[in-house]
Amino acid sequence: MLDDTQVLVRLPYPSTGPSSWQSLARWLPWLFFGPMVFLCPVYAYSTDAGNPVGSGYIIMEKLPGRPLGDRWFELSDRERLKVLLQLVQLEAKLHAIQLPASGSIYYASDLPSDSTRIDIPDSDLCIGPDAALKWWFAGRASLHIDRGPCKDPIDVLRNPALKELVWLRAYGQPRFPFERAYRESMDYQLSDPSEHIASLESYLKIAPALLPSNELLRPVLRHPDLQPNNIFVSDDLDIVGLIDWQHASVLPLFLASGIQKFFQNYDDSESLHFRPPQRPDFEDMDEEEKADAFQDFQRRHTHFFYLAFTQRFNEPHFRAMDQAKNMITHRTFNHAGEPWEGNNIPLQADLVLVAKSWDKYSTDRCPISFSTIKADSIMQLQGMQGEADLQLKHIRNVIGIGVDGWVSSEEYEAACARARQMKVDGLVLGSPMGSQAGRQRRVT
Repeated sequence: MLDDTQVLVRLPYPSTGPSSWQSLARWLPWLFFGPMVFLCPVYAYSTDAGNPVGSGYIIMEKLPGRPLGDRWFELSDRERLKVLLQLVQLEAKLHAIQLPASGSIYYASDLPSDSTRIDIPDSDLCIGPDAALKWWFAGRASLHIDRGPCKDPIDVLRNPALKELVWLRAYGQPRFPFERAYRESMDYQLSDPSEHIASLESYLKIAPALLPSNELLRPVLRHPDLQPNNIFVSDDLDIVGLIDWQHASVLPLFLASGIQKFFQNYDDSESLHFRPPQRPDFEDMDEEEKADAFQDFQRRHTHFFYLAFTQRFNEPHFRAMDQAKNMITHRTFNHAGEPWEGNNIPLQADLVLVAKSWDKYSTDRCPISFSTIKADSIMQLQGMQGEADLQLKHIRNVIGIGVDGWVSSEEYEAACARARQMKVDGLVLGSPMGSQAGRQRRVT
């Protein structure tokens, strides 16, 4: 452009959704909130694939700065705190927006006339069907189900599970868990979809008791994947923009609450206590031990100060996170609504925990139950999967990749080399001689 402003043109691709109004919902945060939360201006868009371009599109200003992911692991403690404070304050602004229902945000004029909607007062926007990926994944786009909007929080709890029931009864087939690391714990047996159907039916029985007090029922909007590569910063670490609002949903606060996945450290028992972490004593450590200890400190530091800043600047969100039973509710809701990919254990484990602590949810009799043998078996399998998750996390950290395998272009070749070396090491340790050497290294 004449003033040196750069623009980007975005086109939908298959995983972004089946319809123009869904893909628009993914783009609407740029249009709706503008500079209030540092989002880039939109110059033009179309939701009609019949236009001369032949596709829906959006033309937006390119954000200045660069992804925080380029610098995150090099930040000092003070620099990390500066970023975390800004993120928490941005979330507080988002949470302060008054919204009438749960779902996703649309321009009312862009929704099909037969689509259910709830108008946002004093605007030309509305809440319409939920645009989160779980509603459209692997054939779910064709299901005749209630995707919202929802004014009643109980419908928000129930509808994702009802969606999975419809899909499983139509398309569910025995299969292995998608995550290969879980298959050994299942004795390499196929998972039966009828087992997950039974768990979903049990979840629907307990769902009404999972609703918290009224203050945690207010619908709020939150970024669906707030991690460093979606945060753009200036050279001085001022946040200049957030990208990747696809799949953004409006949910009741008790379901939208929690530390964003990248910044949480719940796997570490030290982070389960709300107290500032102490810097490690590096004096008697070798270089590898220093690196591991420093990474542990960074994760604990990030987790703690995200909570501390939230307590100060977004107190309703902190109260939602501070309720132990709400963490179980949040996890159970997610496992009941996520697309089934052959793993029956997470939801079963959640149901066991809810049944064991039922007195915290209701004074009525619990409508579900597990024998001691069955509950112990489920929790043992859940523990084995948790161990596999930790091993996978360690492997990703060593290679230097994200959960989805992402790595920067600059680090790609080095990450590939580390991955190849890990394969070689794994083959060596898998041989009789290698296994013995590995045991000796662990002993010594």
